[in-house]
Amino acid sequence: MYAEIKKLEFDKILKILINYAHTDLGKRQVLEIFPLTNVEEVKRLLFEVEEAKIIIERYDETPLTGVLDITEVIRKAEIGSVLSIDELIRVVSHQEAISRTINFVKKVISLGLNFEYLKGYYERIVSVGPLKQEIDRCIDKKGEVYDNATSKLQDIRKKIRVTEDRINTKMQSLLKSEQNKLSDSLITIRNNRLVLPVKLEYKNSFKGIIHDQSASGETVFIEPISCFDMNNDLSRYFLEETAEIENILRMLTYKVGEYAHELASNLEIFTYLDIVFAKAKYALANDFTRPEITKNTINLINAKHPLIPRDVVVGNTINFHKFNHIIITGPNTGGKTVALKTLGLLSVMAQAGLLIPVNENSETICFSNIFADIGDEQSIEQSLSTFSSHISNIKFILDKSEDNSLVLLDEIGSGTDPKEGASLAISIIDFLRKKKLYSMTTTHYPELKTYAYDLENTVNASVEFDIETLRPTYRLKIGIPGTSNAIKIARRLGLNEEICKHAETVSLSFDTDTAKLIQKLEKQSLELDQELTTIKDKQTQLEIEKKNYELLQKEEKIKQNNLLRNFEEDQKKQHQIYLEKAQQLIKELDELKKSASFKEHELAKLKKDVKDTFFQKRKFQKESEKEIQVGDTVKVLAYQRNGVVNKELKNHQFEVVMGALTLTVKKDEIEFYSREAIDDFNQKNNSSTTLVKEVKVELDLHGKRYEEAMQELDKFVDNCLLNNLEFAYIVHGIGTGALKKGVEKYAKENSHIKSYRRGNEGEGGLGVTVIQFK
Repeated sequence: MYAEIKKLEFDKILKILINYAHTDLGKRQVLEIFPLTNVEEVKRLLFEVEEAKIIIERYDETPLTGVLDITEVIRKAEIGSVLSIDELIRVVSHQEAISRTINFVKKVISLGLNFEYLKGYYERIVSVGPLKQEIDRCIDKKGEVYDNATSKLQDIRKKIRVTEDRINTKMQSLLKSEQNKLSDSLITIRNNRLVLPVKLEYKNSFKGIIHDQSASGETVFIEPISCFDMNNDLSRYFLEETAEIENILRMLTYKVGEYAHELASNLEIFTYLDIVFAKAKYALANDFTRPEITKNTINLINAKHPLIPRDVVVGNTINFHKFNHIIITGPNTGGKTVALKTLGLLSVMAQAGLLIPVNENSETICFSNIFADIGDEQSIEQSLSTFSSHISNIKFILDKSEDNSLVLLDEIGSGTDPKEGASLAISIIDFLRKKKLYSMTTTHYPELKTYAYDLENTVNASVEFDIETLRPTYRLKIGIPGTSNAIKIARRLGLNEEICKHAETVSLSFDTDTAKLIQKLEKQSLELDQELTTIKDKQTQLEIEKKNYELLQKEEKIKQNNLLRNFEEDQKKQHQIYLEKAQQLIKELDELKKSASFKEHELAKLKKDVKDTFFQKRKFQKESEKEIQVGDTVKVLAYQRNGVVNKELKNHQFEVVMGALTLTVKKDEIEFYSREAIDDFNQKNNSSTTLVKEVKVELDLHGKRYEEAMQELDKFVDNCLLNNLEFAYIVHGIGTGALKKGVEKYAKENSHIKSYRRGNEGEGGLGVTVIQFK
């Protein structure tokens, strides 16, 4: 059947369908979709897609996001090839997608929506939660192995930290004692060894090993001899760390191998569901519906060719009611081939489990095979192939077709003498009629009109032609044979009327029976058209009523928009009130600071008033804000700290910069904070005494003198309090410890600071003090 479905351009449908698949594996398998011939299987496929379509319509989502192709990961684990950290994280991501899918299905079932066909696939999904838990226990989301992944790794890393502290202490001591020999007071790394930057003229007097030289040649990087053994220990510990991480990865790989069958089974189910939901999305995008698969009824209502643009395609009802064979007669206008291909392509699509462009309640059957002779693999616009090529194709079709087959023959018997061609066409159709199959044939031979009319299970059809525009309308008219319209076209183009009338007389004398038949059918067609006009009038009235209803809805929407606009104007007024109050309070605060006799409690009260004012404005903004955008200040709920949105990522996630940290968080893990209130004020106040500045959560005091550092710390704390920050980081380094002591003394004595602590390992350790405000 492959050659036949290619002639019907089913491969083009599959290339479109690829765009609706989520996974790479699903996209590859879409190209392998093939029509089935088992009735029950075809019904199942169509019902599955219809259920997926309902899910998307109701929930506006597909439960397949985040599914990754882990085929190669499974294969490597099965043969014992150690997986990388990235590959293990892919396994975790895959399991998380499975969990989301299971939760989604539970939600659907809890709402009472029991999907008969898709439910079975979800029930066969196997949870590999223990595997995910084991990987999560050892590796974090950033791909770092946890210290406590094993006790051995924990011991090694403890030794590393202790050794680094010893080296750092020794280096700090050398920084002081050998300061005149150093070009900079920084500890750096060369060749994975901690070194000091020594001036070139002191390289022989500074005991140690030279590892590198600066570009200018003025500085050499020397590892102090007193640190040599400790650096050796550190290097050895790093090698031990690498080896232990390799052991952990080997252990996790073994675990993945244990679950290889479950992972492969889940991946297979997900890939299949990806294809089902791709079919559903394709159907939704093009308004396709599910046809009923029946035993012997073909009634495709308003069937359209899916590859012709929707704004120009013409729908036709293709009905095989009480007959098995349709012969479409008429001139070579192109409309006949479109009808032929529409029937063939929609039949292939339905049997491949795709919904099709027909109206609801359409019916078709599951053909045992589909054969087509439509030229030399021509597209709809291409010309016909040769007579010999047609006969070769028809011979193959006559030999292979069986009961319940669908046979499509385009311009049967063409390419030879008209009389012999017509006789051959009639004989071929007679042969097909002896089999219990279905056929649609196109021809321009007039002899086949009377032939079809006289047969019990065969019917004439034609493609309507518009005499005014001299173009086919592509409307299929079953029961009415086609005419050449040559005389009508000639008259329309202005040929002498006497000639036209004479031509009509001559034409009728050629075939009186055919002429009478066509006249009778055209009269019946006229009566049907009159009935159709009545129906259309009723439809027009319904459209008018529909538009009136839509107009009422539009008016209601305008009212709602007006209410919303009034609300927003009220919010803006409130915004201005807060801003003016803040300006006045800060002006008073500025004047108070200039005064020589201000009192501490008065200053504290004004600070609190300013802080409360900005808090009220921020709260107002937070409540009225609809979307978080890049540049907004947000509160990260897990840390109860503020950060700035740096990027908007996929799947409702954001990249947030929080001090020295860059986090990836979900939308529901942050709250809108906004710096707009502060920015508005700063833009209107360029005075050097303006106290409200850009929010910062970190103050770097490196290289500052003690007095200068304390002044900057005081200003920084004021700014934090004005902006209602809850935490702040003071970076002072280790050095002599004077700045650290000064910061702790300040924090202890400041009544607005709730507590302070040393920075954690990921926050800077001993070189950072974290303060928490009341």
